[in-house]
Amino acid sequence: MVERLLAQLPQAIQRWDASDPVLAKLARTRPPQSVWGHPESAFAQLVGALVHQQVSLAAGRTIYARVKAACGGRVTPDRILALGARRLQACGLSRQKRDYISDLARKVRSREVDTRRLTRMPDADAVETLTRVRGIGEWTAKMFLIFHLQRPDVLADGDLGLQIAATQVYGIPPKRAKAFLASRAPDWSPYASLASLTLWHARRTKA
Repeated sequence: MVERLLAQLPQAIQRWDASDPVLAKLARTRPPQSVWGHPESAFAQLVGALVHQQVSLAAGRTIYARVKAACGGRVTPDRILALGARRLQACGLSRQKRDYISDLARKVRSREVDTRRLTRMPDADAVETLTRVRGIGEWTAKMFLIFHLQRPDVLADGDLGLQIAATQVYGIPPKRAKAFLASRAPDWSPYASLASLTLWHARRTKA
């Protein structure tokens, strides 16, 4: 899902050699891998992002796999709406998430949310458009930009996993992690998405 981003890793490392040697070394010794699943539709990616809100990566993957199986292997607006609240609940979705996902399905089906237009929007405009949708905040929008649109310079500084990775890699106090990440954006640009992927991977593979 992030192959286009990973292809830019050599250029990113060269940039970080000058701006952030710690990140450059980490990317060389433990480079991020494309282990994020198979490409899916924009709608399926947004459903996946909603599923992953406020749960661990493992729990999110388990719940999404159940949703996908319940949809017959393809997550589409029609199949989500056909499941109904009870079957979505059986997949492990909270009432709030069921409401969010069903609302998204209705809006995509009616083209109130046109996922094809998002591919042509600048990052800030795409985030603004997505966050108008119920249940989609900045975190969800940025996950979509990184993993579906593969935008190269998105920093998910509000992501808890990324904040934890920053404390582990840079030795900063947890309460300063978000501000630290935001402060690093100029040093990581124009490869902030790869910086996020590198730190996420480092956290997952920590010995």
